[in-house]
Amino acid sequence: MSNSQELNRTDNNYISNNLVTCQYFNVVHSYGIWHHNPLQSTTPVLLLQMVVIFLSTRAIYFLLRPFHQTTVMAQILGGAIIGPSILGDDTSTLFPMRSRHILRTFAEFGMILHIFVLGVQIDLGLIKHIRRRAVAIGFFGCLIPLIFGMSSFRLIQQQKTRFDVESATGIAASVAANSMTSLVVVTSVLKELNMLNSELGRLASSAAMVSDILSWITCMILNGVSDAYNSNPMKPLYMFPSLFGFYCTMFFLLRPLTIWIVSKTAEGESMKQSHFISIICIVLGVGFVGTCFGQGSFLGCFVFGLCLPDGPPLGTQLVNKLDFFTSGFLIPVFCAMSGIRWEMYLLKESSTRKMELIMVMSYIGKFTGVILSSSFFGISFIKASCLAFIMCCRGIPEIAMYCMWKDKKTITSQIFALLIANMVIVTSIASAVVGYLYDPSRRYKLDVRRAISKTKQNNLRILVCINKEENMNPIISLLEASNPTRNFPITAFVLQLIELKGSVTAFLKPYHQHTQSVVASSTHLINAFAQLERSYHGNIVVQHFTTIAPYASMHDDVCTLALDKRAVIIIVPFHKQWGVNCLVESSELPIRALNGNILDKAPCSVGVLVQRGKIKSIRPTFDFQLSYHIVMLFVGGADDREALAYSRLMVEHPNISLTVVWFVSSDPDTSSGIETTDDRDLDNHAFDEFKDSVVTKKITLRVEIVKDGIGTTRVIQTLTENFDLFIVGKNHDPCSKVTLGLSEWIEYPELGIIGDTLVNSSEEFSVLVVQQQPQEIRHKSKAFTKS
Repeated sequence: MSNSQELNRTDNNYISNNLVTCQYFNVVHSYGIWHHNPLQSTTPVLLLQMVVIFLSTRAIYFLLRPFHQTTVMAQILGGAIIGPSILGDDTSTLFPMRSRHILRTFAEFGMILHIFVLGVQIDLGLIKHIRRRAVAIGFFGCLIPLIFGMSSFRLIQQQKTRFDVESATGIAASVAANSMTSLVVVTSVLKELNMLNSELGRLASSAAMVSDILSWITCMILNGVSDAYNSNPMKPLYMFPSLFGFYCTMFFLLRPLTIWIVSKTAEGESMKQSHFISIICIVLGVGFVGTCFGQGSFLGCFVFGLCLPDGPPLGTQLVNKLDFFTSGFLIPVFCAMSGIRWEMYLLKESSTRKMELIMVMSYIGKFTGVILSSSFFGISFIKASCLAFIMCCRGIPEIAMYCMWKDKKTITSQIFALLIANMVIVTSIASAVVGYLYDPSRRYKLDVRRAISKTKQNNLRILVCINKEENMNPIISLLEASNPTRNFPITAFVLQLIELKGSVTAFLKPYHQHTQSVVASSTHLINAFAQLERSYHGNIVVQHFTTIAPYASMHDDVCTLALDKRAVIIIVPFHKQWGVNCLVESSELPIRALNGNILDKAPCSVGVLVQRGKIKSIRPTFDFQLSYHIVMLFVGGADDREALAYSRLMVEHPNISLTVVWFVSSDPDTSSGIETTDDRDLDNHAFDEFKDSVVTKKITLRVEIVKDGIGTTRVIQTLTENFDLFIVGKNHDPCSKVTLGLSEWIEYPELGIIGDTLVNSSEEFSVLVVQQQPQEIRHKSKAFTKS
């Protein structure tokens, strides 16, 4: 199958020091196992390699995910396990030397596109919003580890057993690499830990951006100086002008061209295939020219991505098109290949200890620089330590840099193995420690929450969340029904929820700080609430905010804003939307998960608004006709008392009538599980206080005696045709006779037993489910009171 002539290739570290024979050119395809071994052909080998890499990396990630490990670490370890470091020569059949350069070329093509997408997702406009503390942390987080690492390196070099020239150059480069912190790595780690939009996450992202800027500028200068020193001293005279022209062409010609191509796609539509291919060709051309100028394809594509605007429409379209293919398919191959190249046996050499000491000193410098600069700005030691761990994390950009250095022989195979080992160990420890120590909800997760029934304010401070325009009119109707008056005005904080797409930077901003793209998407929302303010002549004051974050951690922004603005209730839309004849139009599972997180962690009461059917106007009319009918279903408990308090605000509205139905068990002596005598006394007191405070004939009080949940359901069915809005509490005693048997068929636990029963009705009405405090916290409070 091979010629007798043999070549010992040494120009590529992949096959360096390995004997490679010339192969026949017709070994691309296989003619089946009946003719010859399929693994002797390149295409079957490539397909099998990718399958094995994908299965091994996903299996490792599945095992390590409970320990807060990142995807990249799992992919490296997966590659190491199936590589020669663990399996030895047994991998030669699956990963023969002749096939590795094919797999590597395939992986690096995906890396080029991935690096470009990462660049697109970075918003350089955020540089002007970076605060002093982030600048200080980013600067000293780079400078001090560089000083610590280089100082220890110089001390060791002064000893008798010093490093040789090749190792010394690699160690110096490694110290410089360890002093850096990549923004894309920090944001990816924070996203996997669901901390991207937390207070710590925003600070880490800003500090990493400062570090990234310093690192890239330093690397470009040192790279040019190094090339000039090693080749031609006159090289900088034409190299730097050439690079300047290259980047100017990228910014002033290719950037407008790419934006023009994207502008040809109508808003809300997917990018045409021809436009997408045109952009990919531009990216690949940039990578080729960057390689010709000595900048490497990765750096050129990354800088081109930085030139382009992040977020919609360009960033979102490119991420939607490329992210799955690169991050889910090609990047695992690239990371696994670095694991396969990880020659662990080289770590046994005697000089490894000295090298590791220098690396450790560099990490100690990173911790020292971050913690000292953080403490100067009053950041607690625990938070500063978590920040230092995050700044020590490494990821895909570092892997690409290490591989490039190994190919250029800037570092030896021993240093490469040590860098990968340190990367895996430090990043794994950092992810686990930060995931364990730092809980963003600790700031606002209170044992006793603010509530309407407990507030002493002379106005209603309410936070409403809107994730799409269909939620807007139901929210406005609810605000109108809340009866804003001059004596009891409403302050509404309107928070628009936008999923983070096409960008790595999450933010929470008021309306006047919005970018142009966000303002365009918020225009209809702003106008609608501005009209509401004008209609009520200052009795409703609206403040607009926008959060752009992953849905998995968006609750952090919602709860933080509620805490800062002292809101007494948060209103969130239900994840399902109903249309005509109560047919489900849409269902968004990420919104359901978001609502669940808000219910668990909010610092105040939470209301889940379910809109079914048409929306009625509730604005006061001159004839004071009762056009809106509300019924409040009272079973008992803290949530029902909070719902009753909210209903009391609505009953004074001139166009609203209220009916309160109190369900009472026909067997009151039966044990009621977690419900105590204190609860029943509080229910009676709340009901008596409600009757005394309401001086209007528009309220109807009914007491319904029921035997079990079936009786309760029958009473509810008689009410569904006569009312526009049902108000209920979420949590009830699960052992109560009033709800007996209903919990076995519950479909939406976030609505509670009664709320779930109402939502599954066939009639058209709206439901507001109120929660004052999560049930588990309420149990702890009762246990503490008893003790």
